[in-house]
Amino acid sequence: MLKLAKEEVKNLKELLNVEGDVEIEIEEGDEGIQYVKVAFEGEDLGYMIGNRGRHLDSLQFMLQILLGRKMSDEERETFRVFVDVGGYRKEKDDKIAKMALEKADDARILGAPVELPPMKPSDRRIVHLTLIKFKDISTESEGEGMDRHIVIKPVK
Repeated sequence: MLKLAKEEVKNLKELLNVEGDVEIEIEEGDEGIQYVKVAFEGEDLGYMIGNRGRHLDSLQFMLQILLGRKMSDEERETFRVFVDVGGYRKEKDDKIAKMALEKADDARILGAPVELPPMKPSDRRIVHLTLIKFKDISTESEGEGMDRHIVIKPVK
């Protein structure tokens, strides 16, 4: 998997004419899922992030598809790709986790559910994973499509 990821990232880097370093690692996750983490570092890589990370999301999606096409059906179901550029995604994920902790405190203090704004699935996942360790708080996704959001509820 690592060799294939390195090859595809190298090709993508050449096609996009990216100057800078790339670090790729494979991380074992829950239930046999492998996470391919690709981190680009360098000067003037903002164009790879795009407005609100849209280019970054597209790069991640393209790399997921490119790698998936070279795998068997079984392998395709057991891996996920995460792409970061200049630490943008990590910083964004840390902000989401911090906000989730603050809103969980609000739910505890108020003793009532607290609704978060609509989020992308990957952002909602960060909230769920951040708060899963607390026994006095539960999280639930509600709504459909672009209005899907998380409600943080105190457990009584």
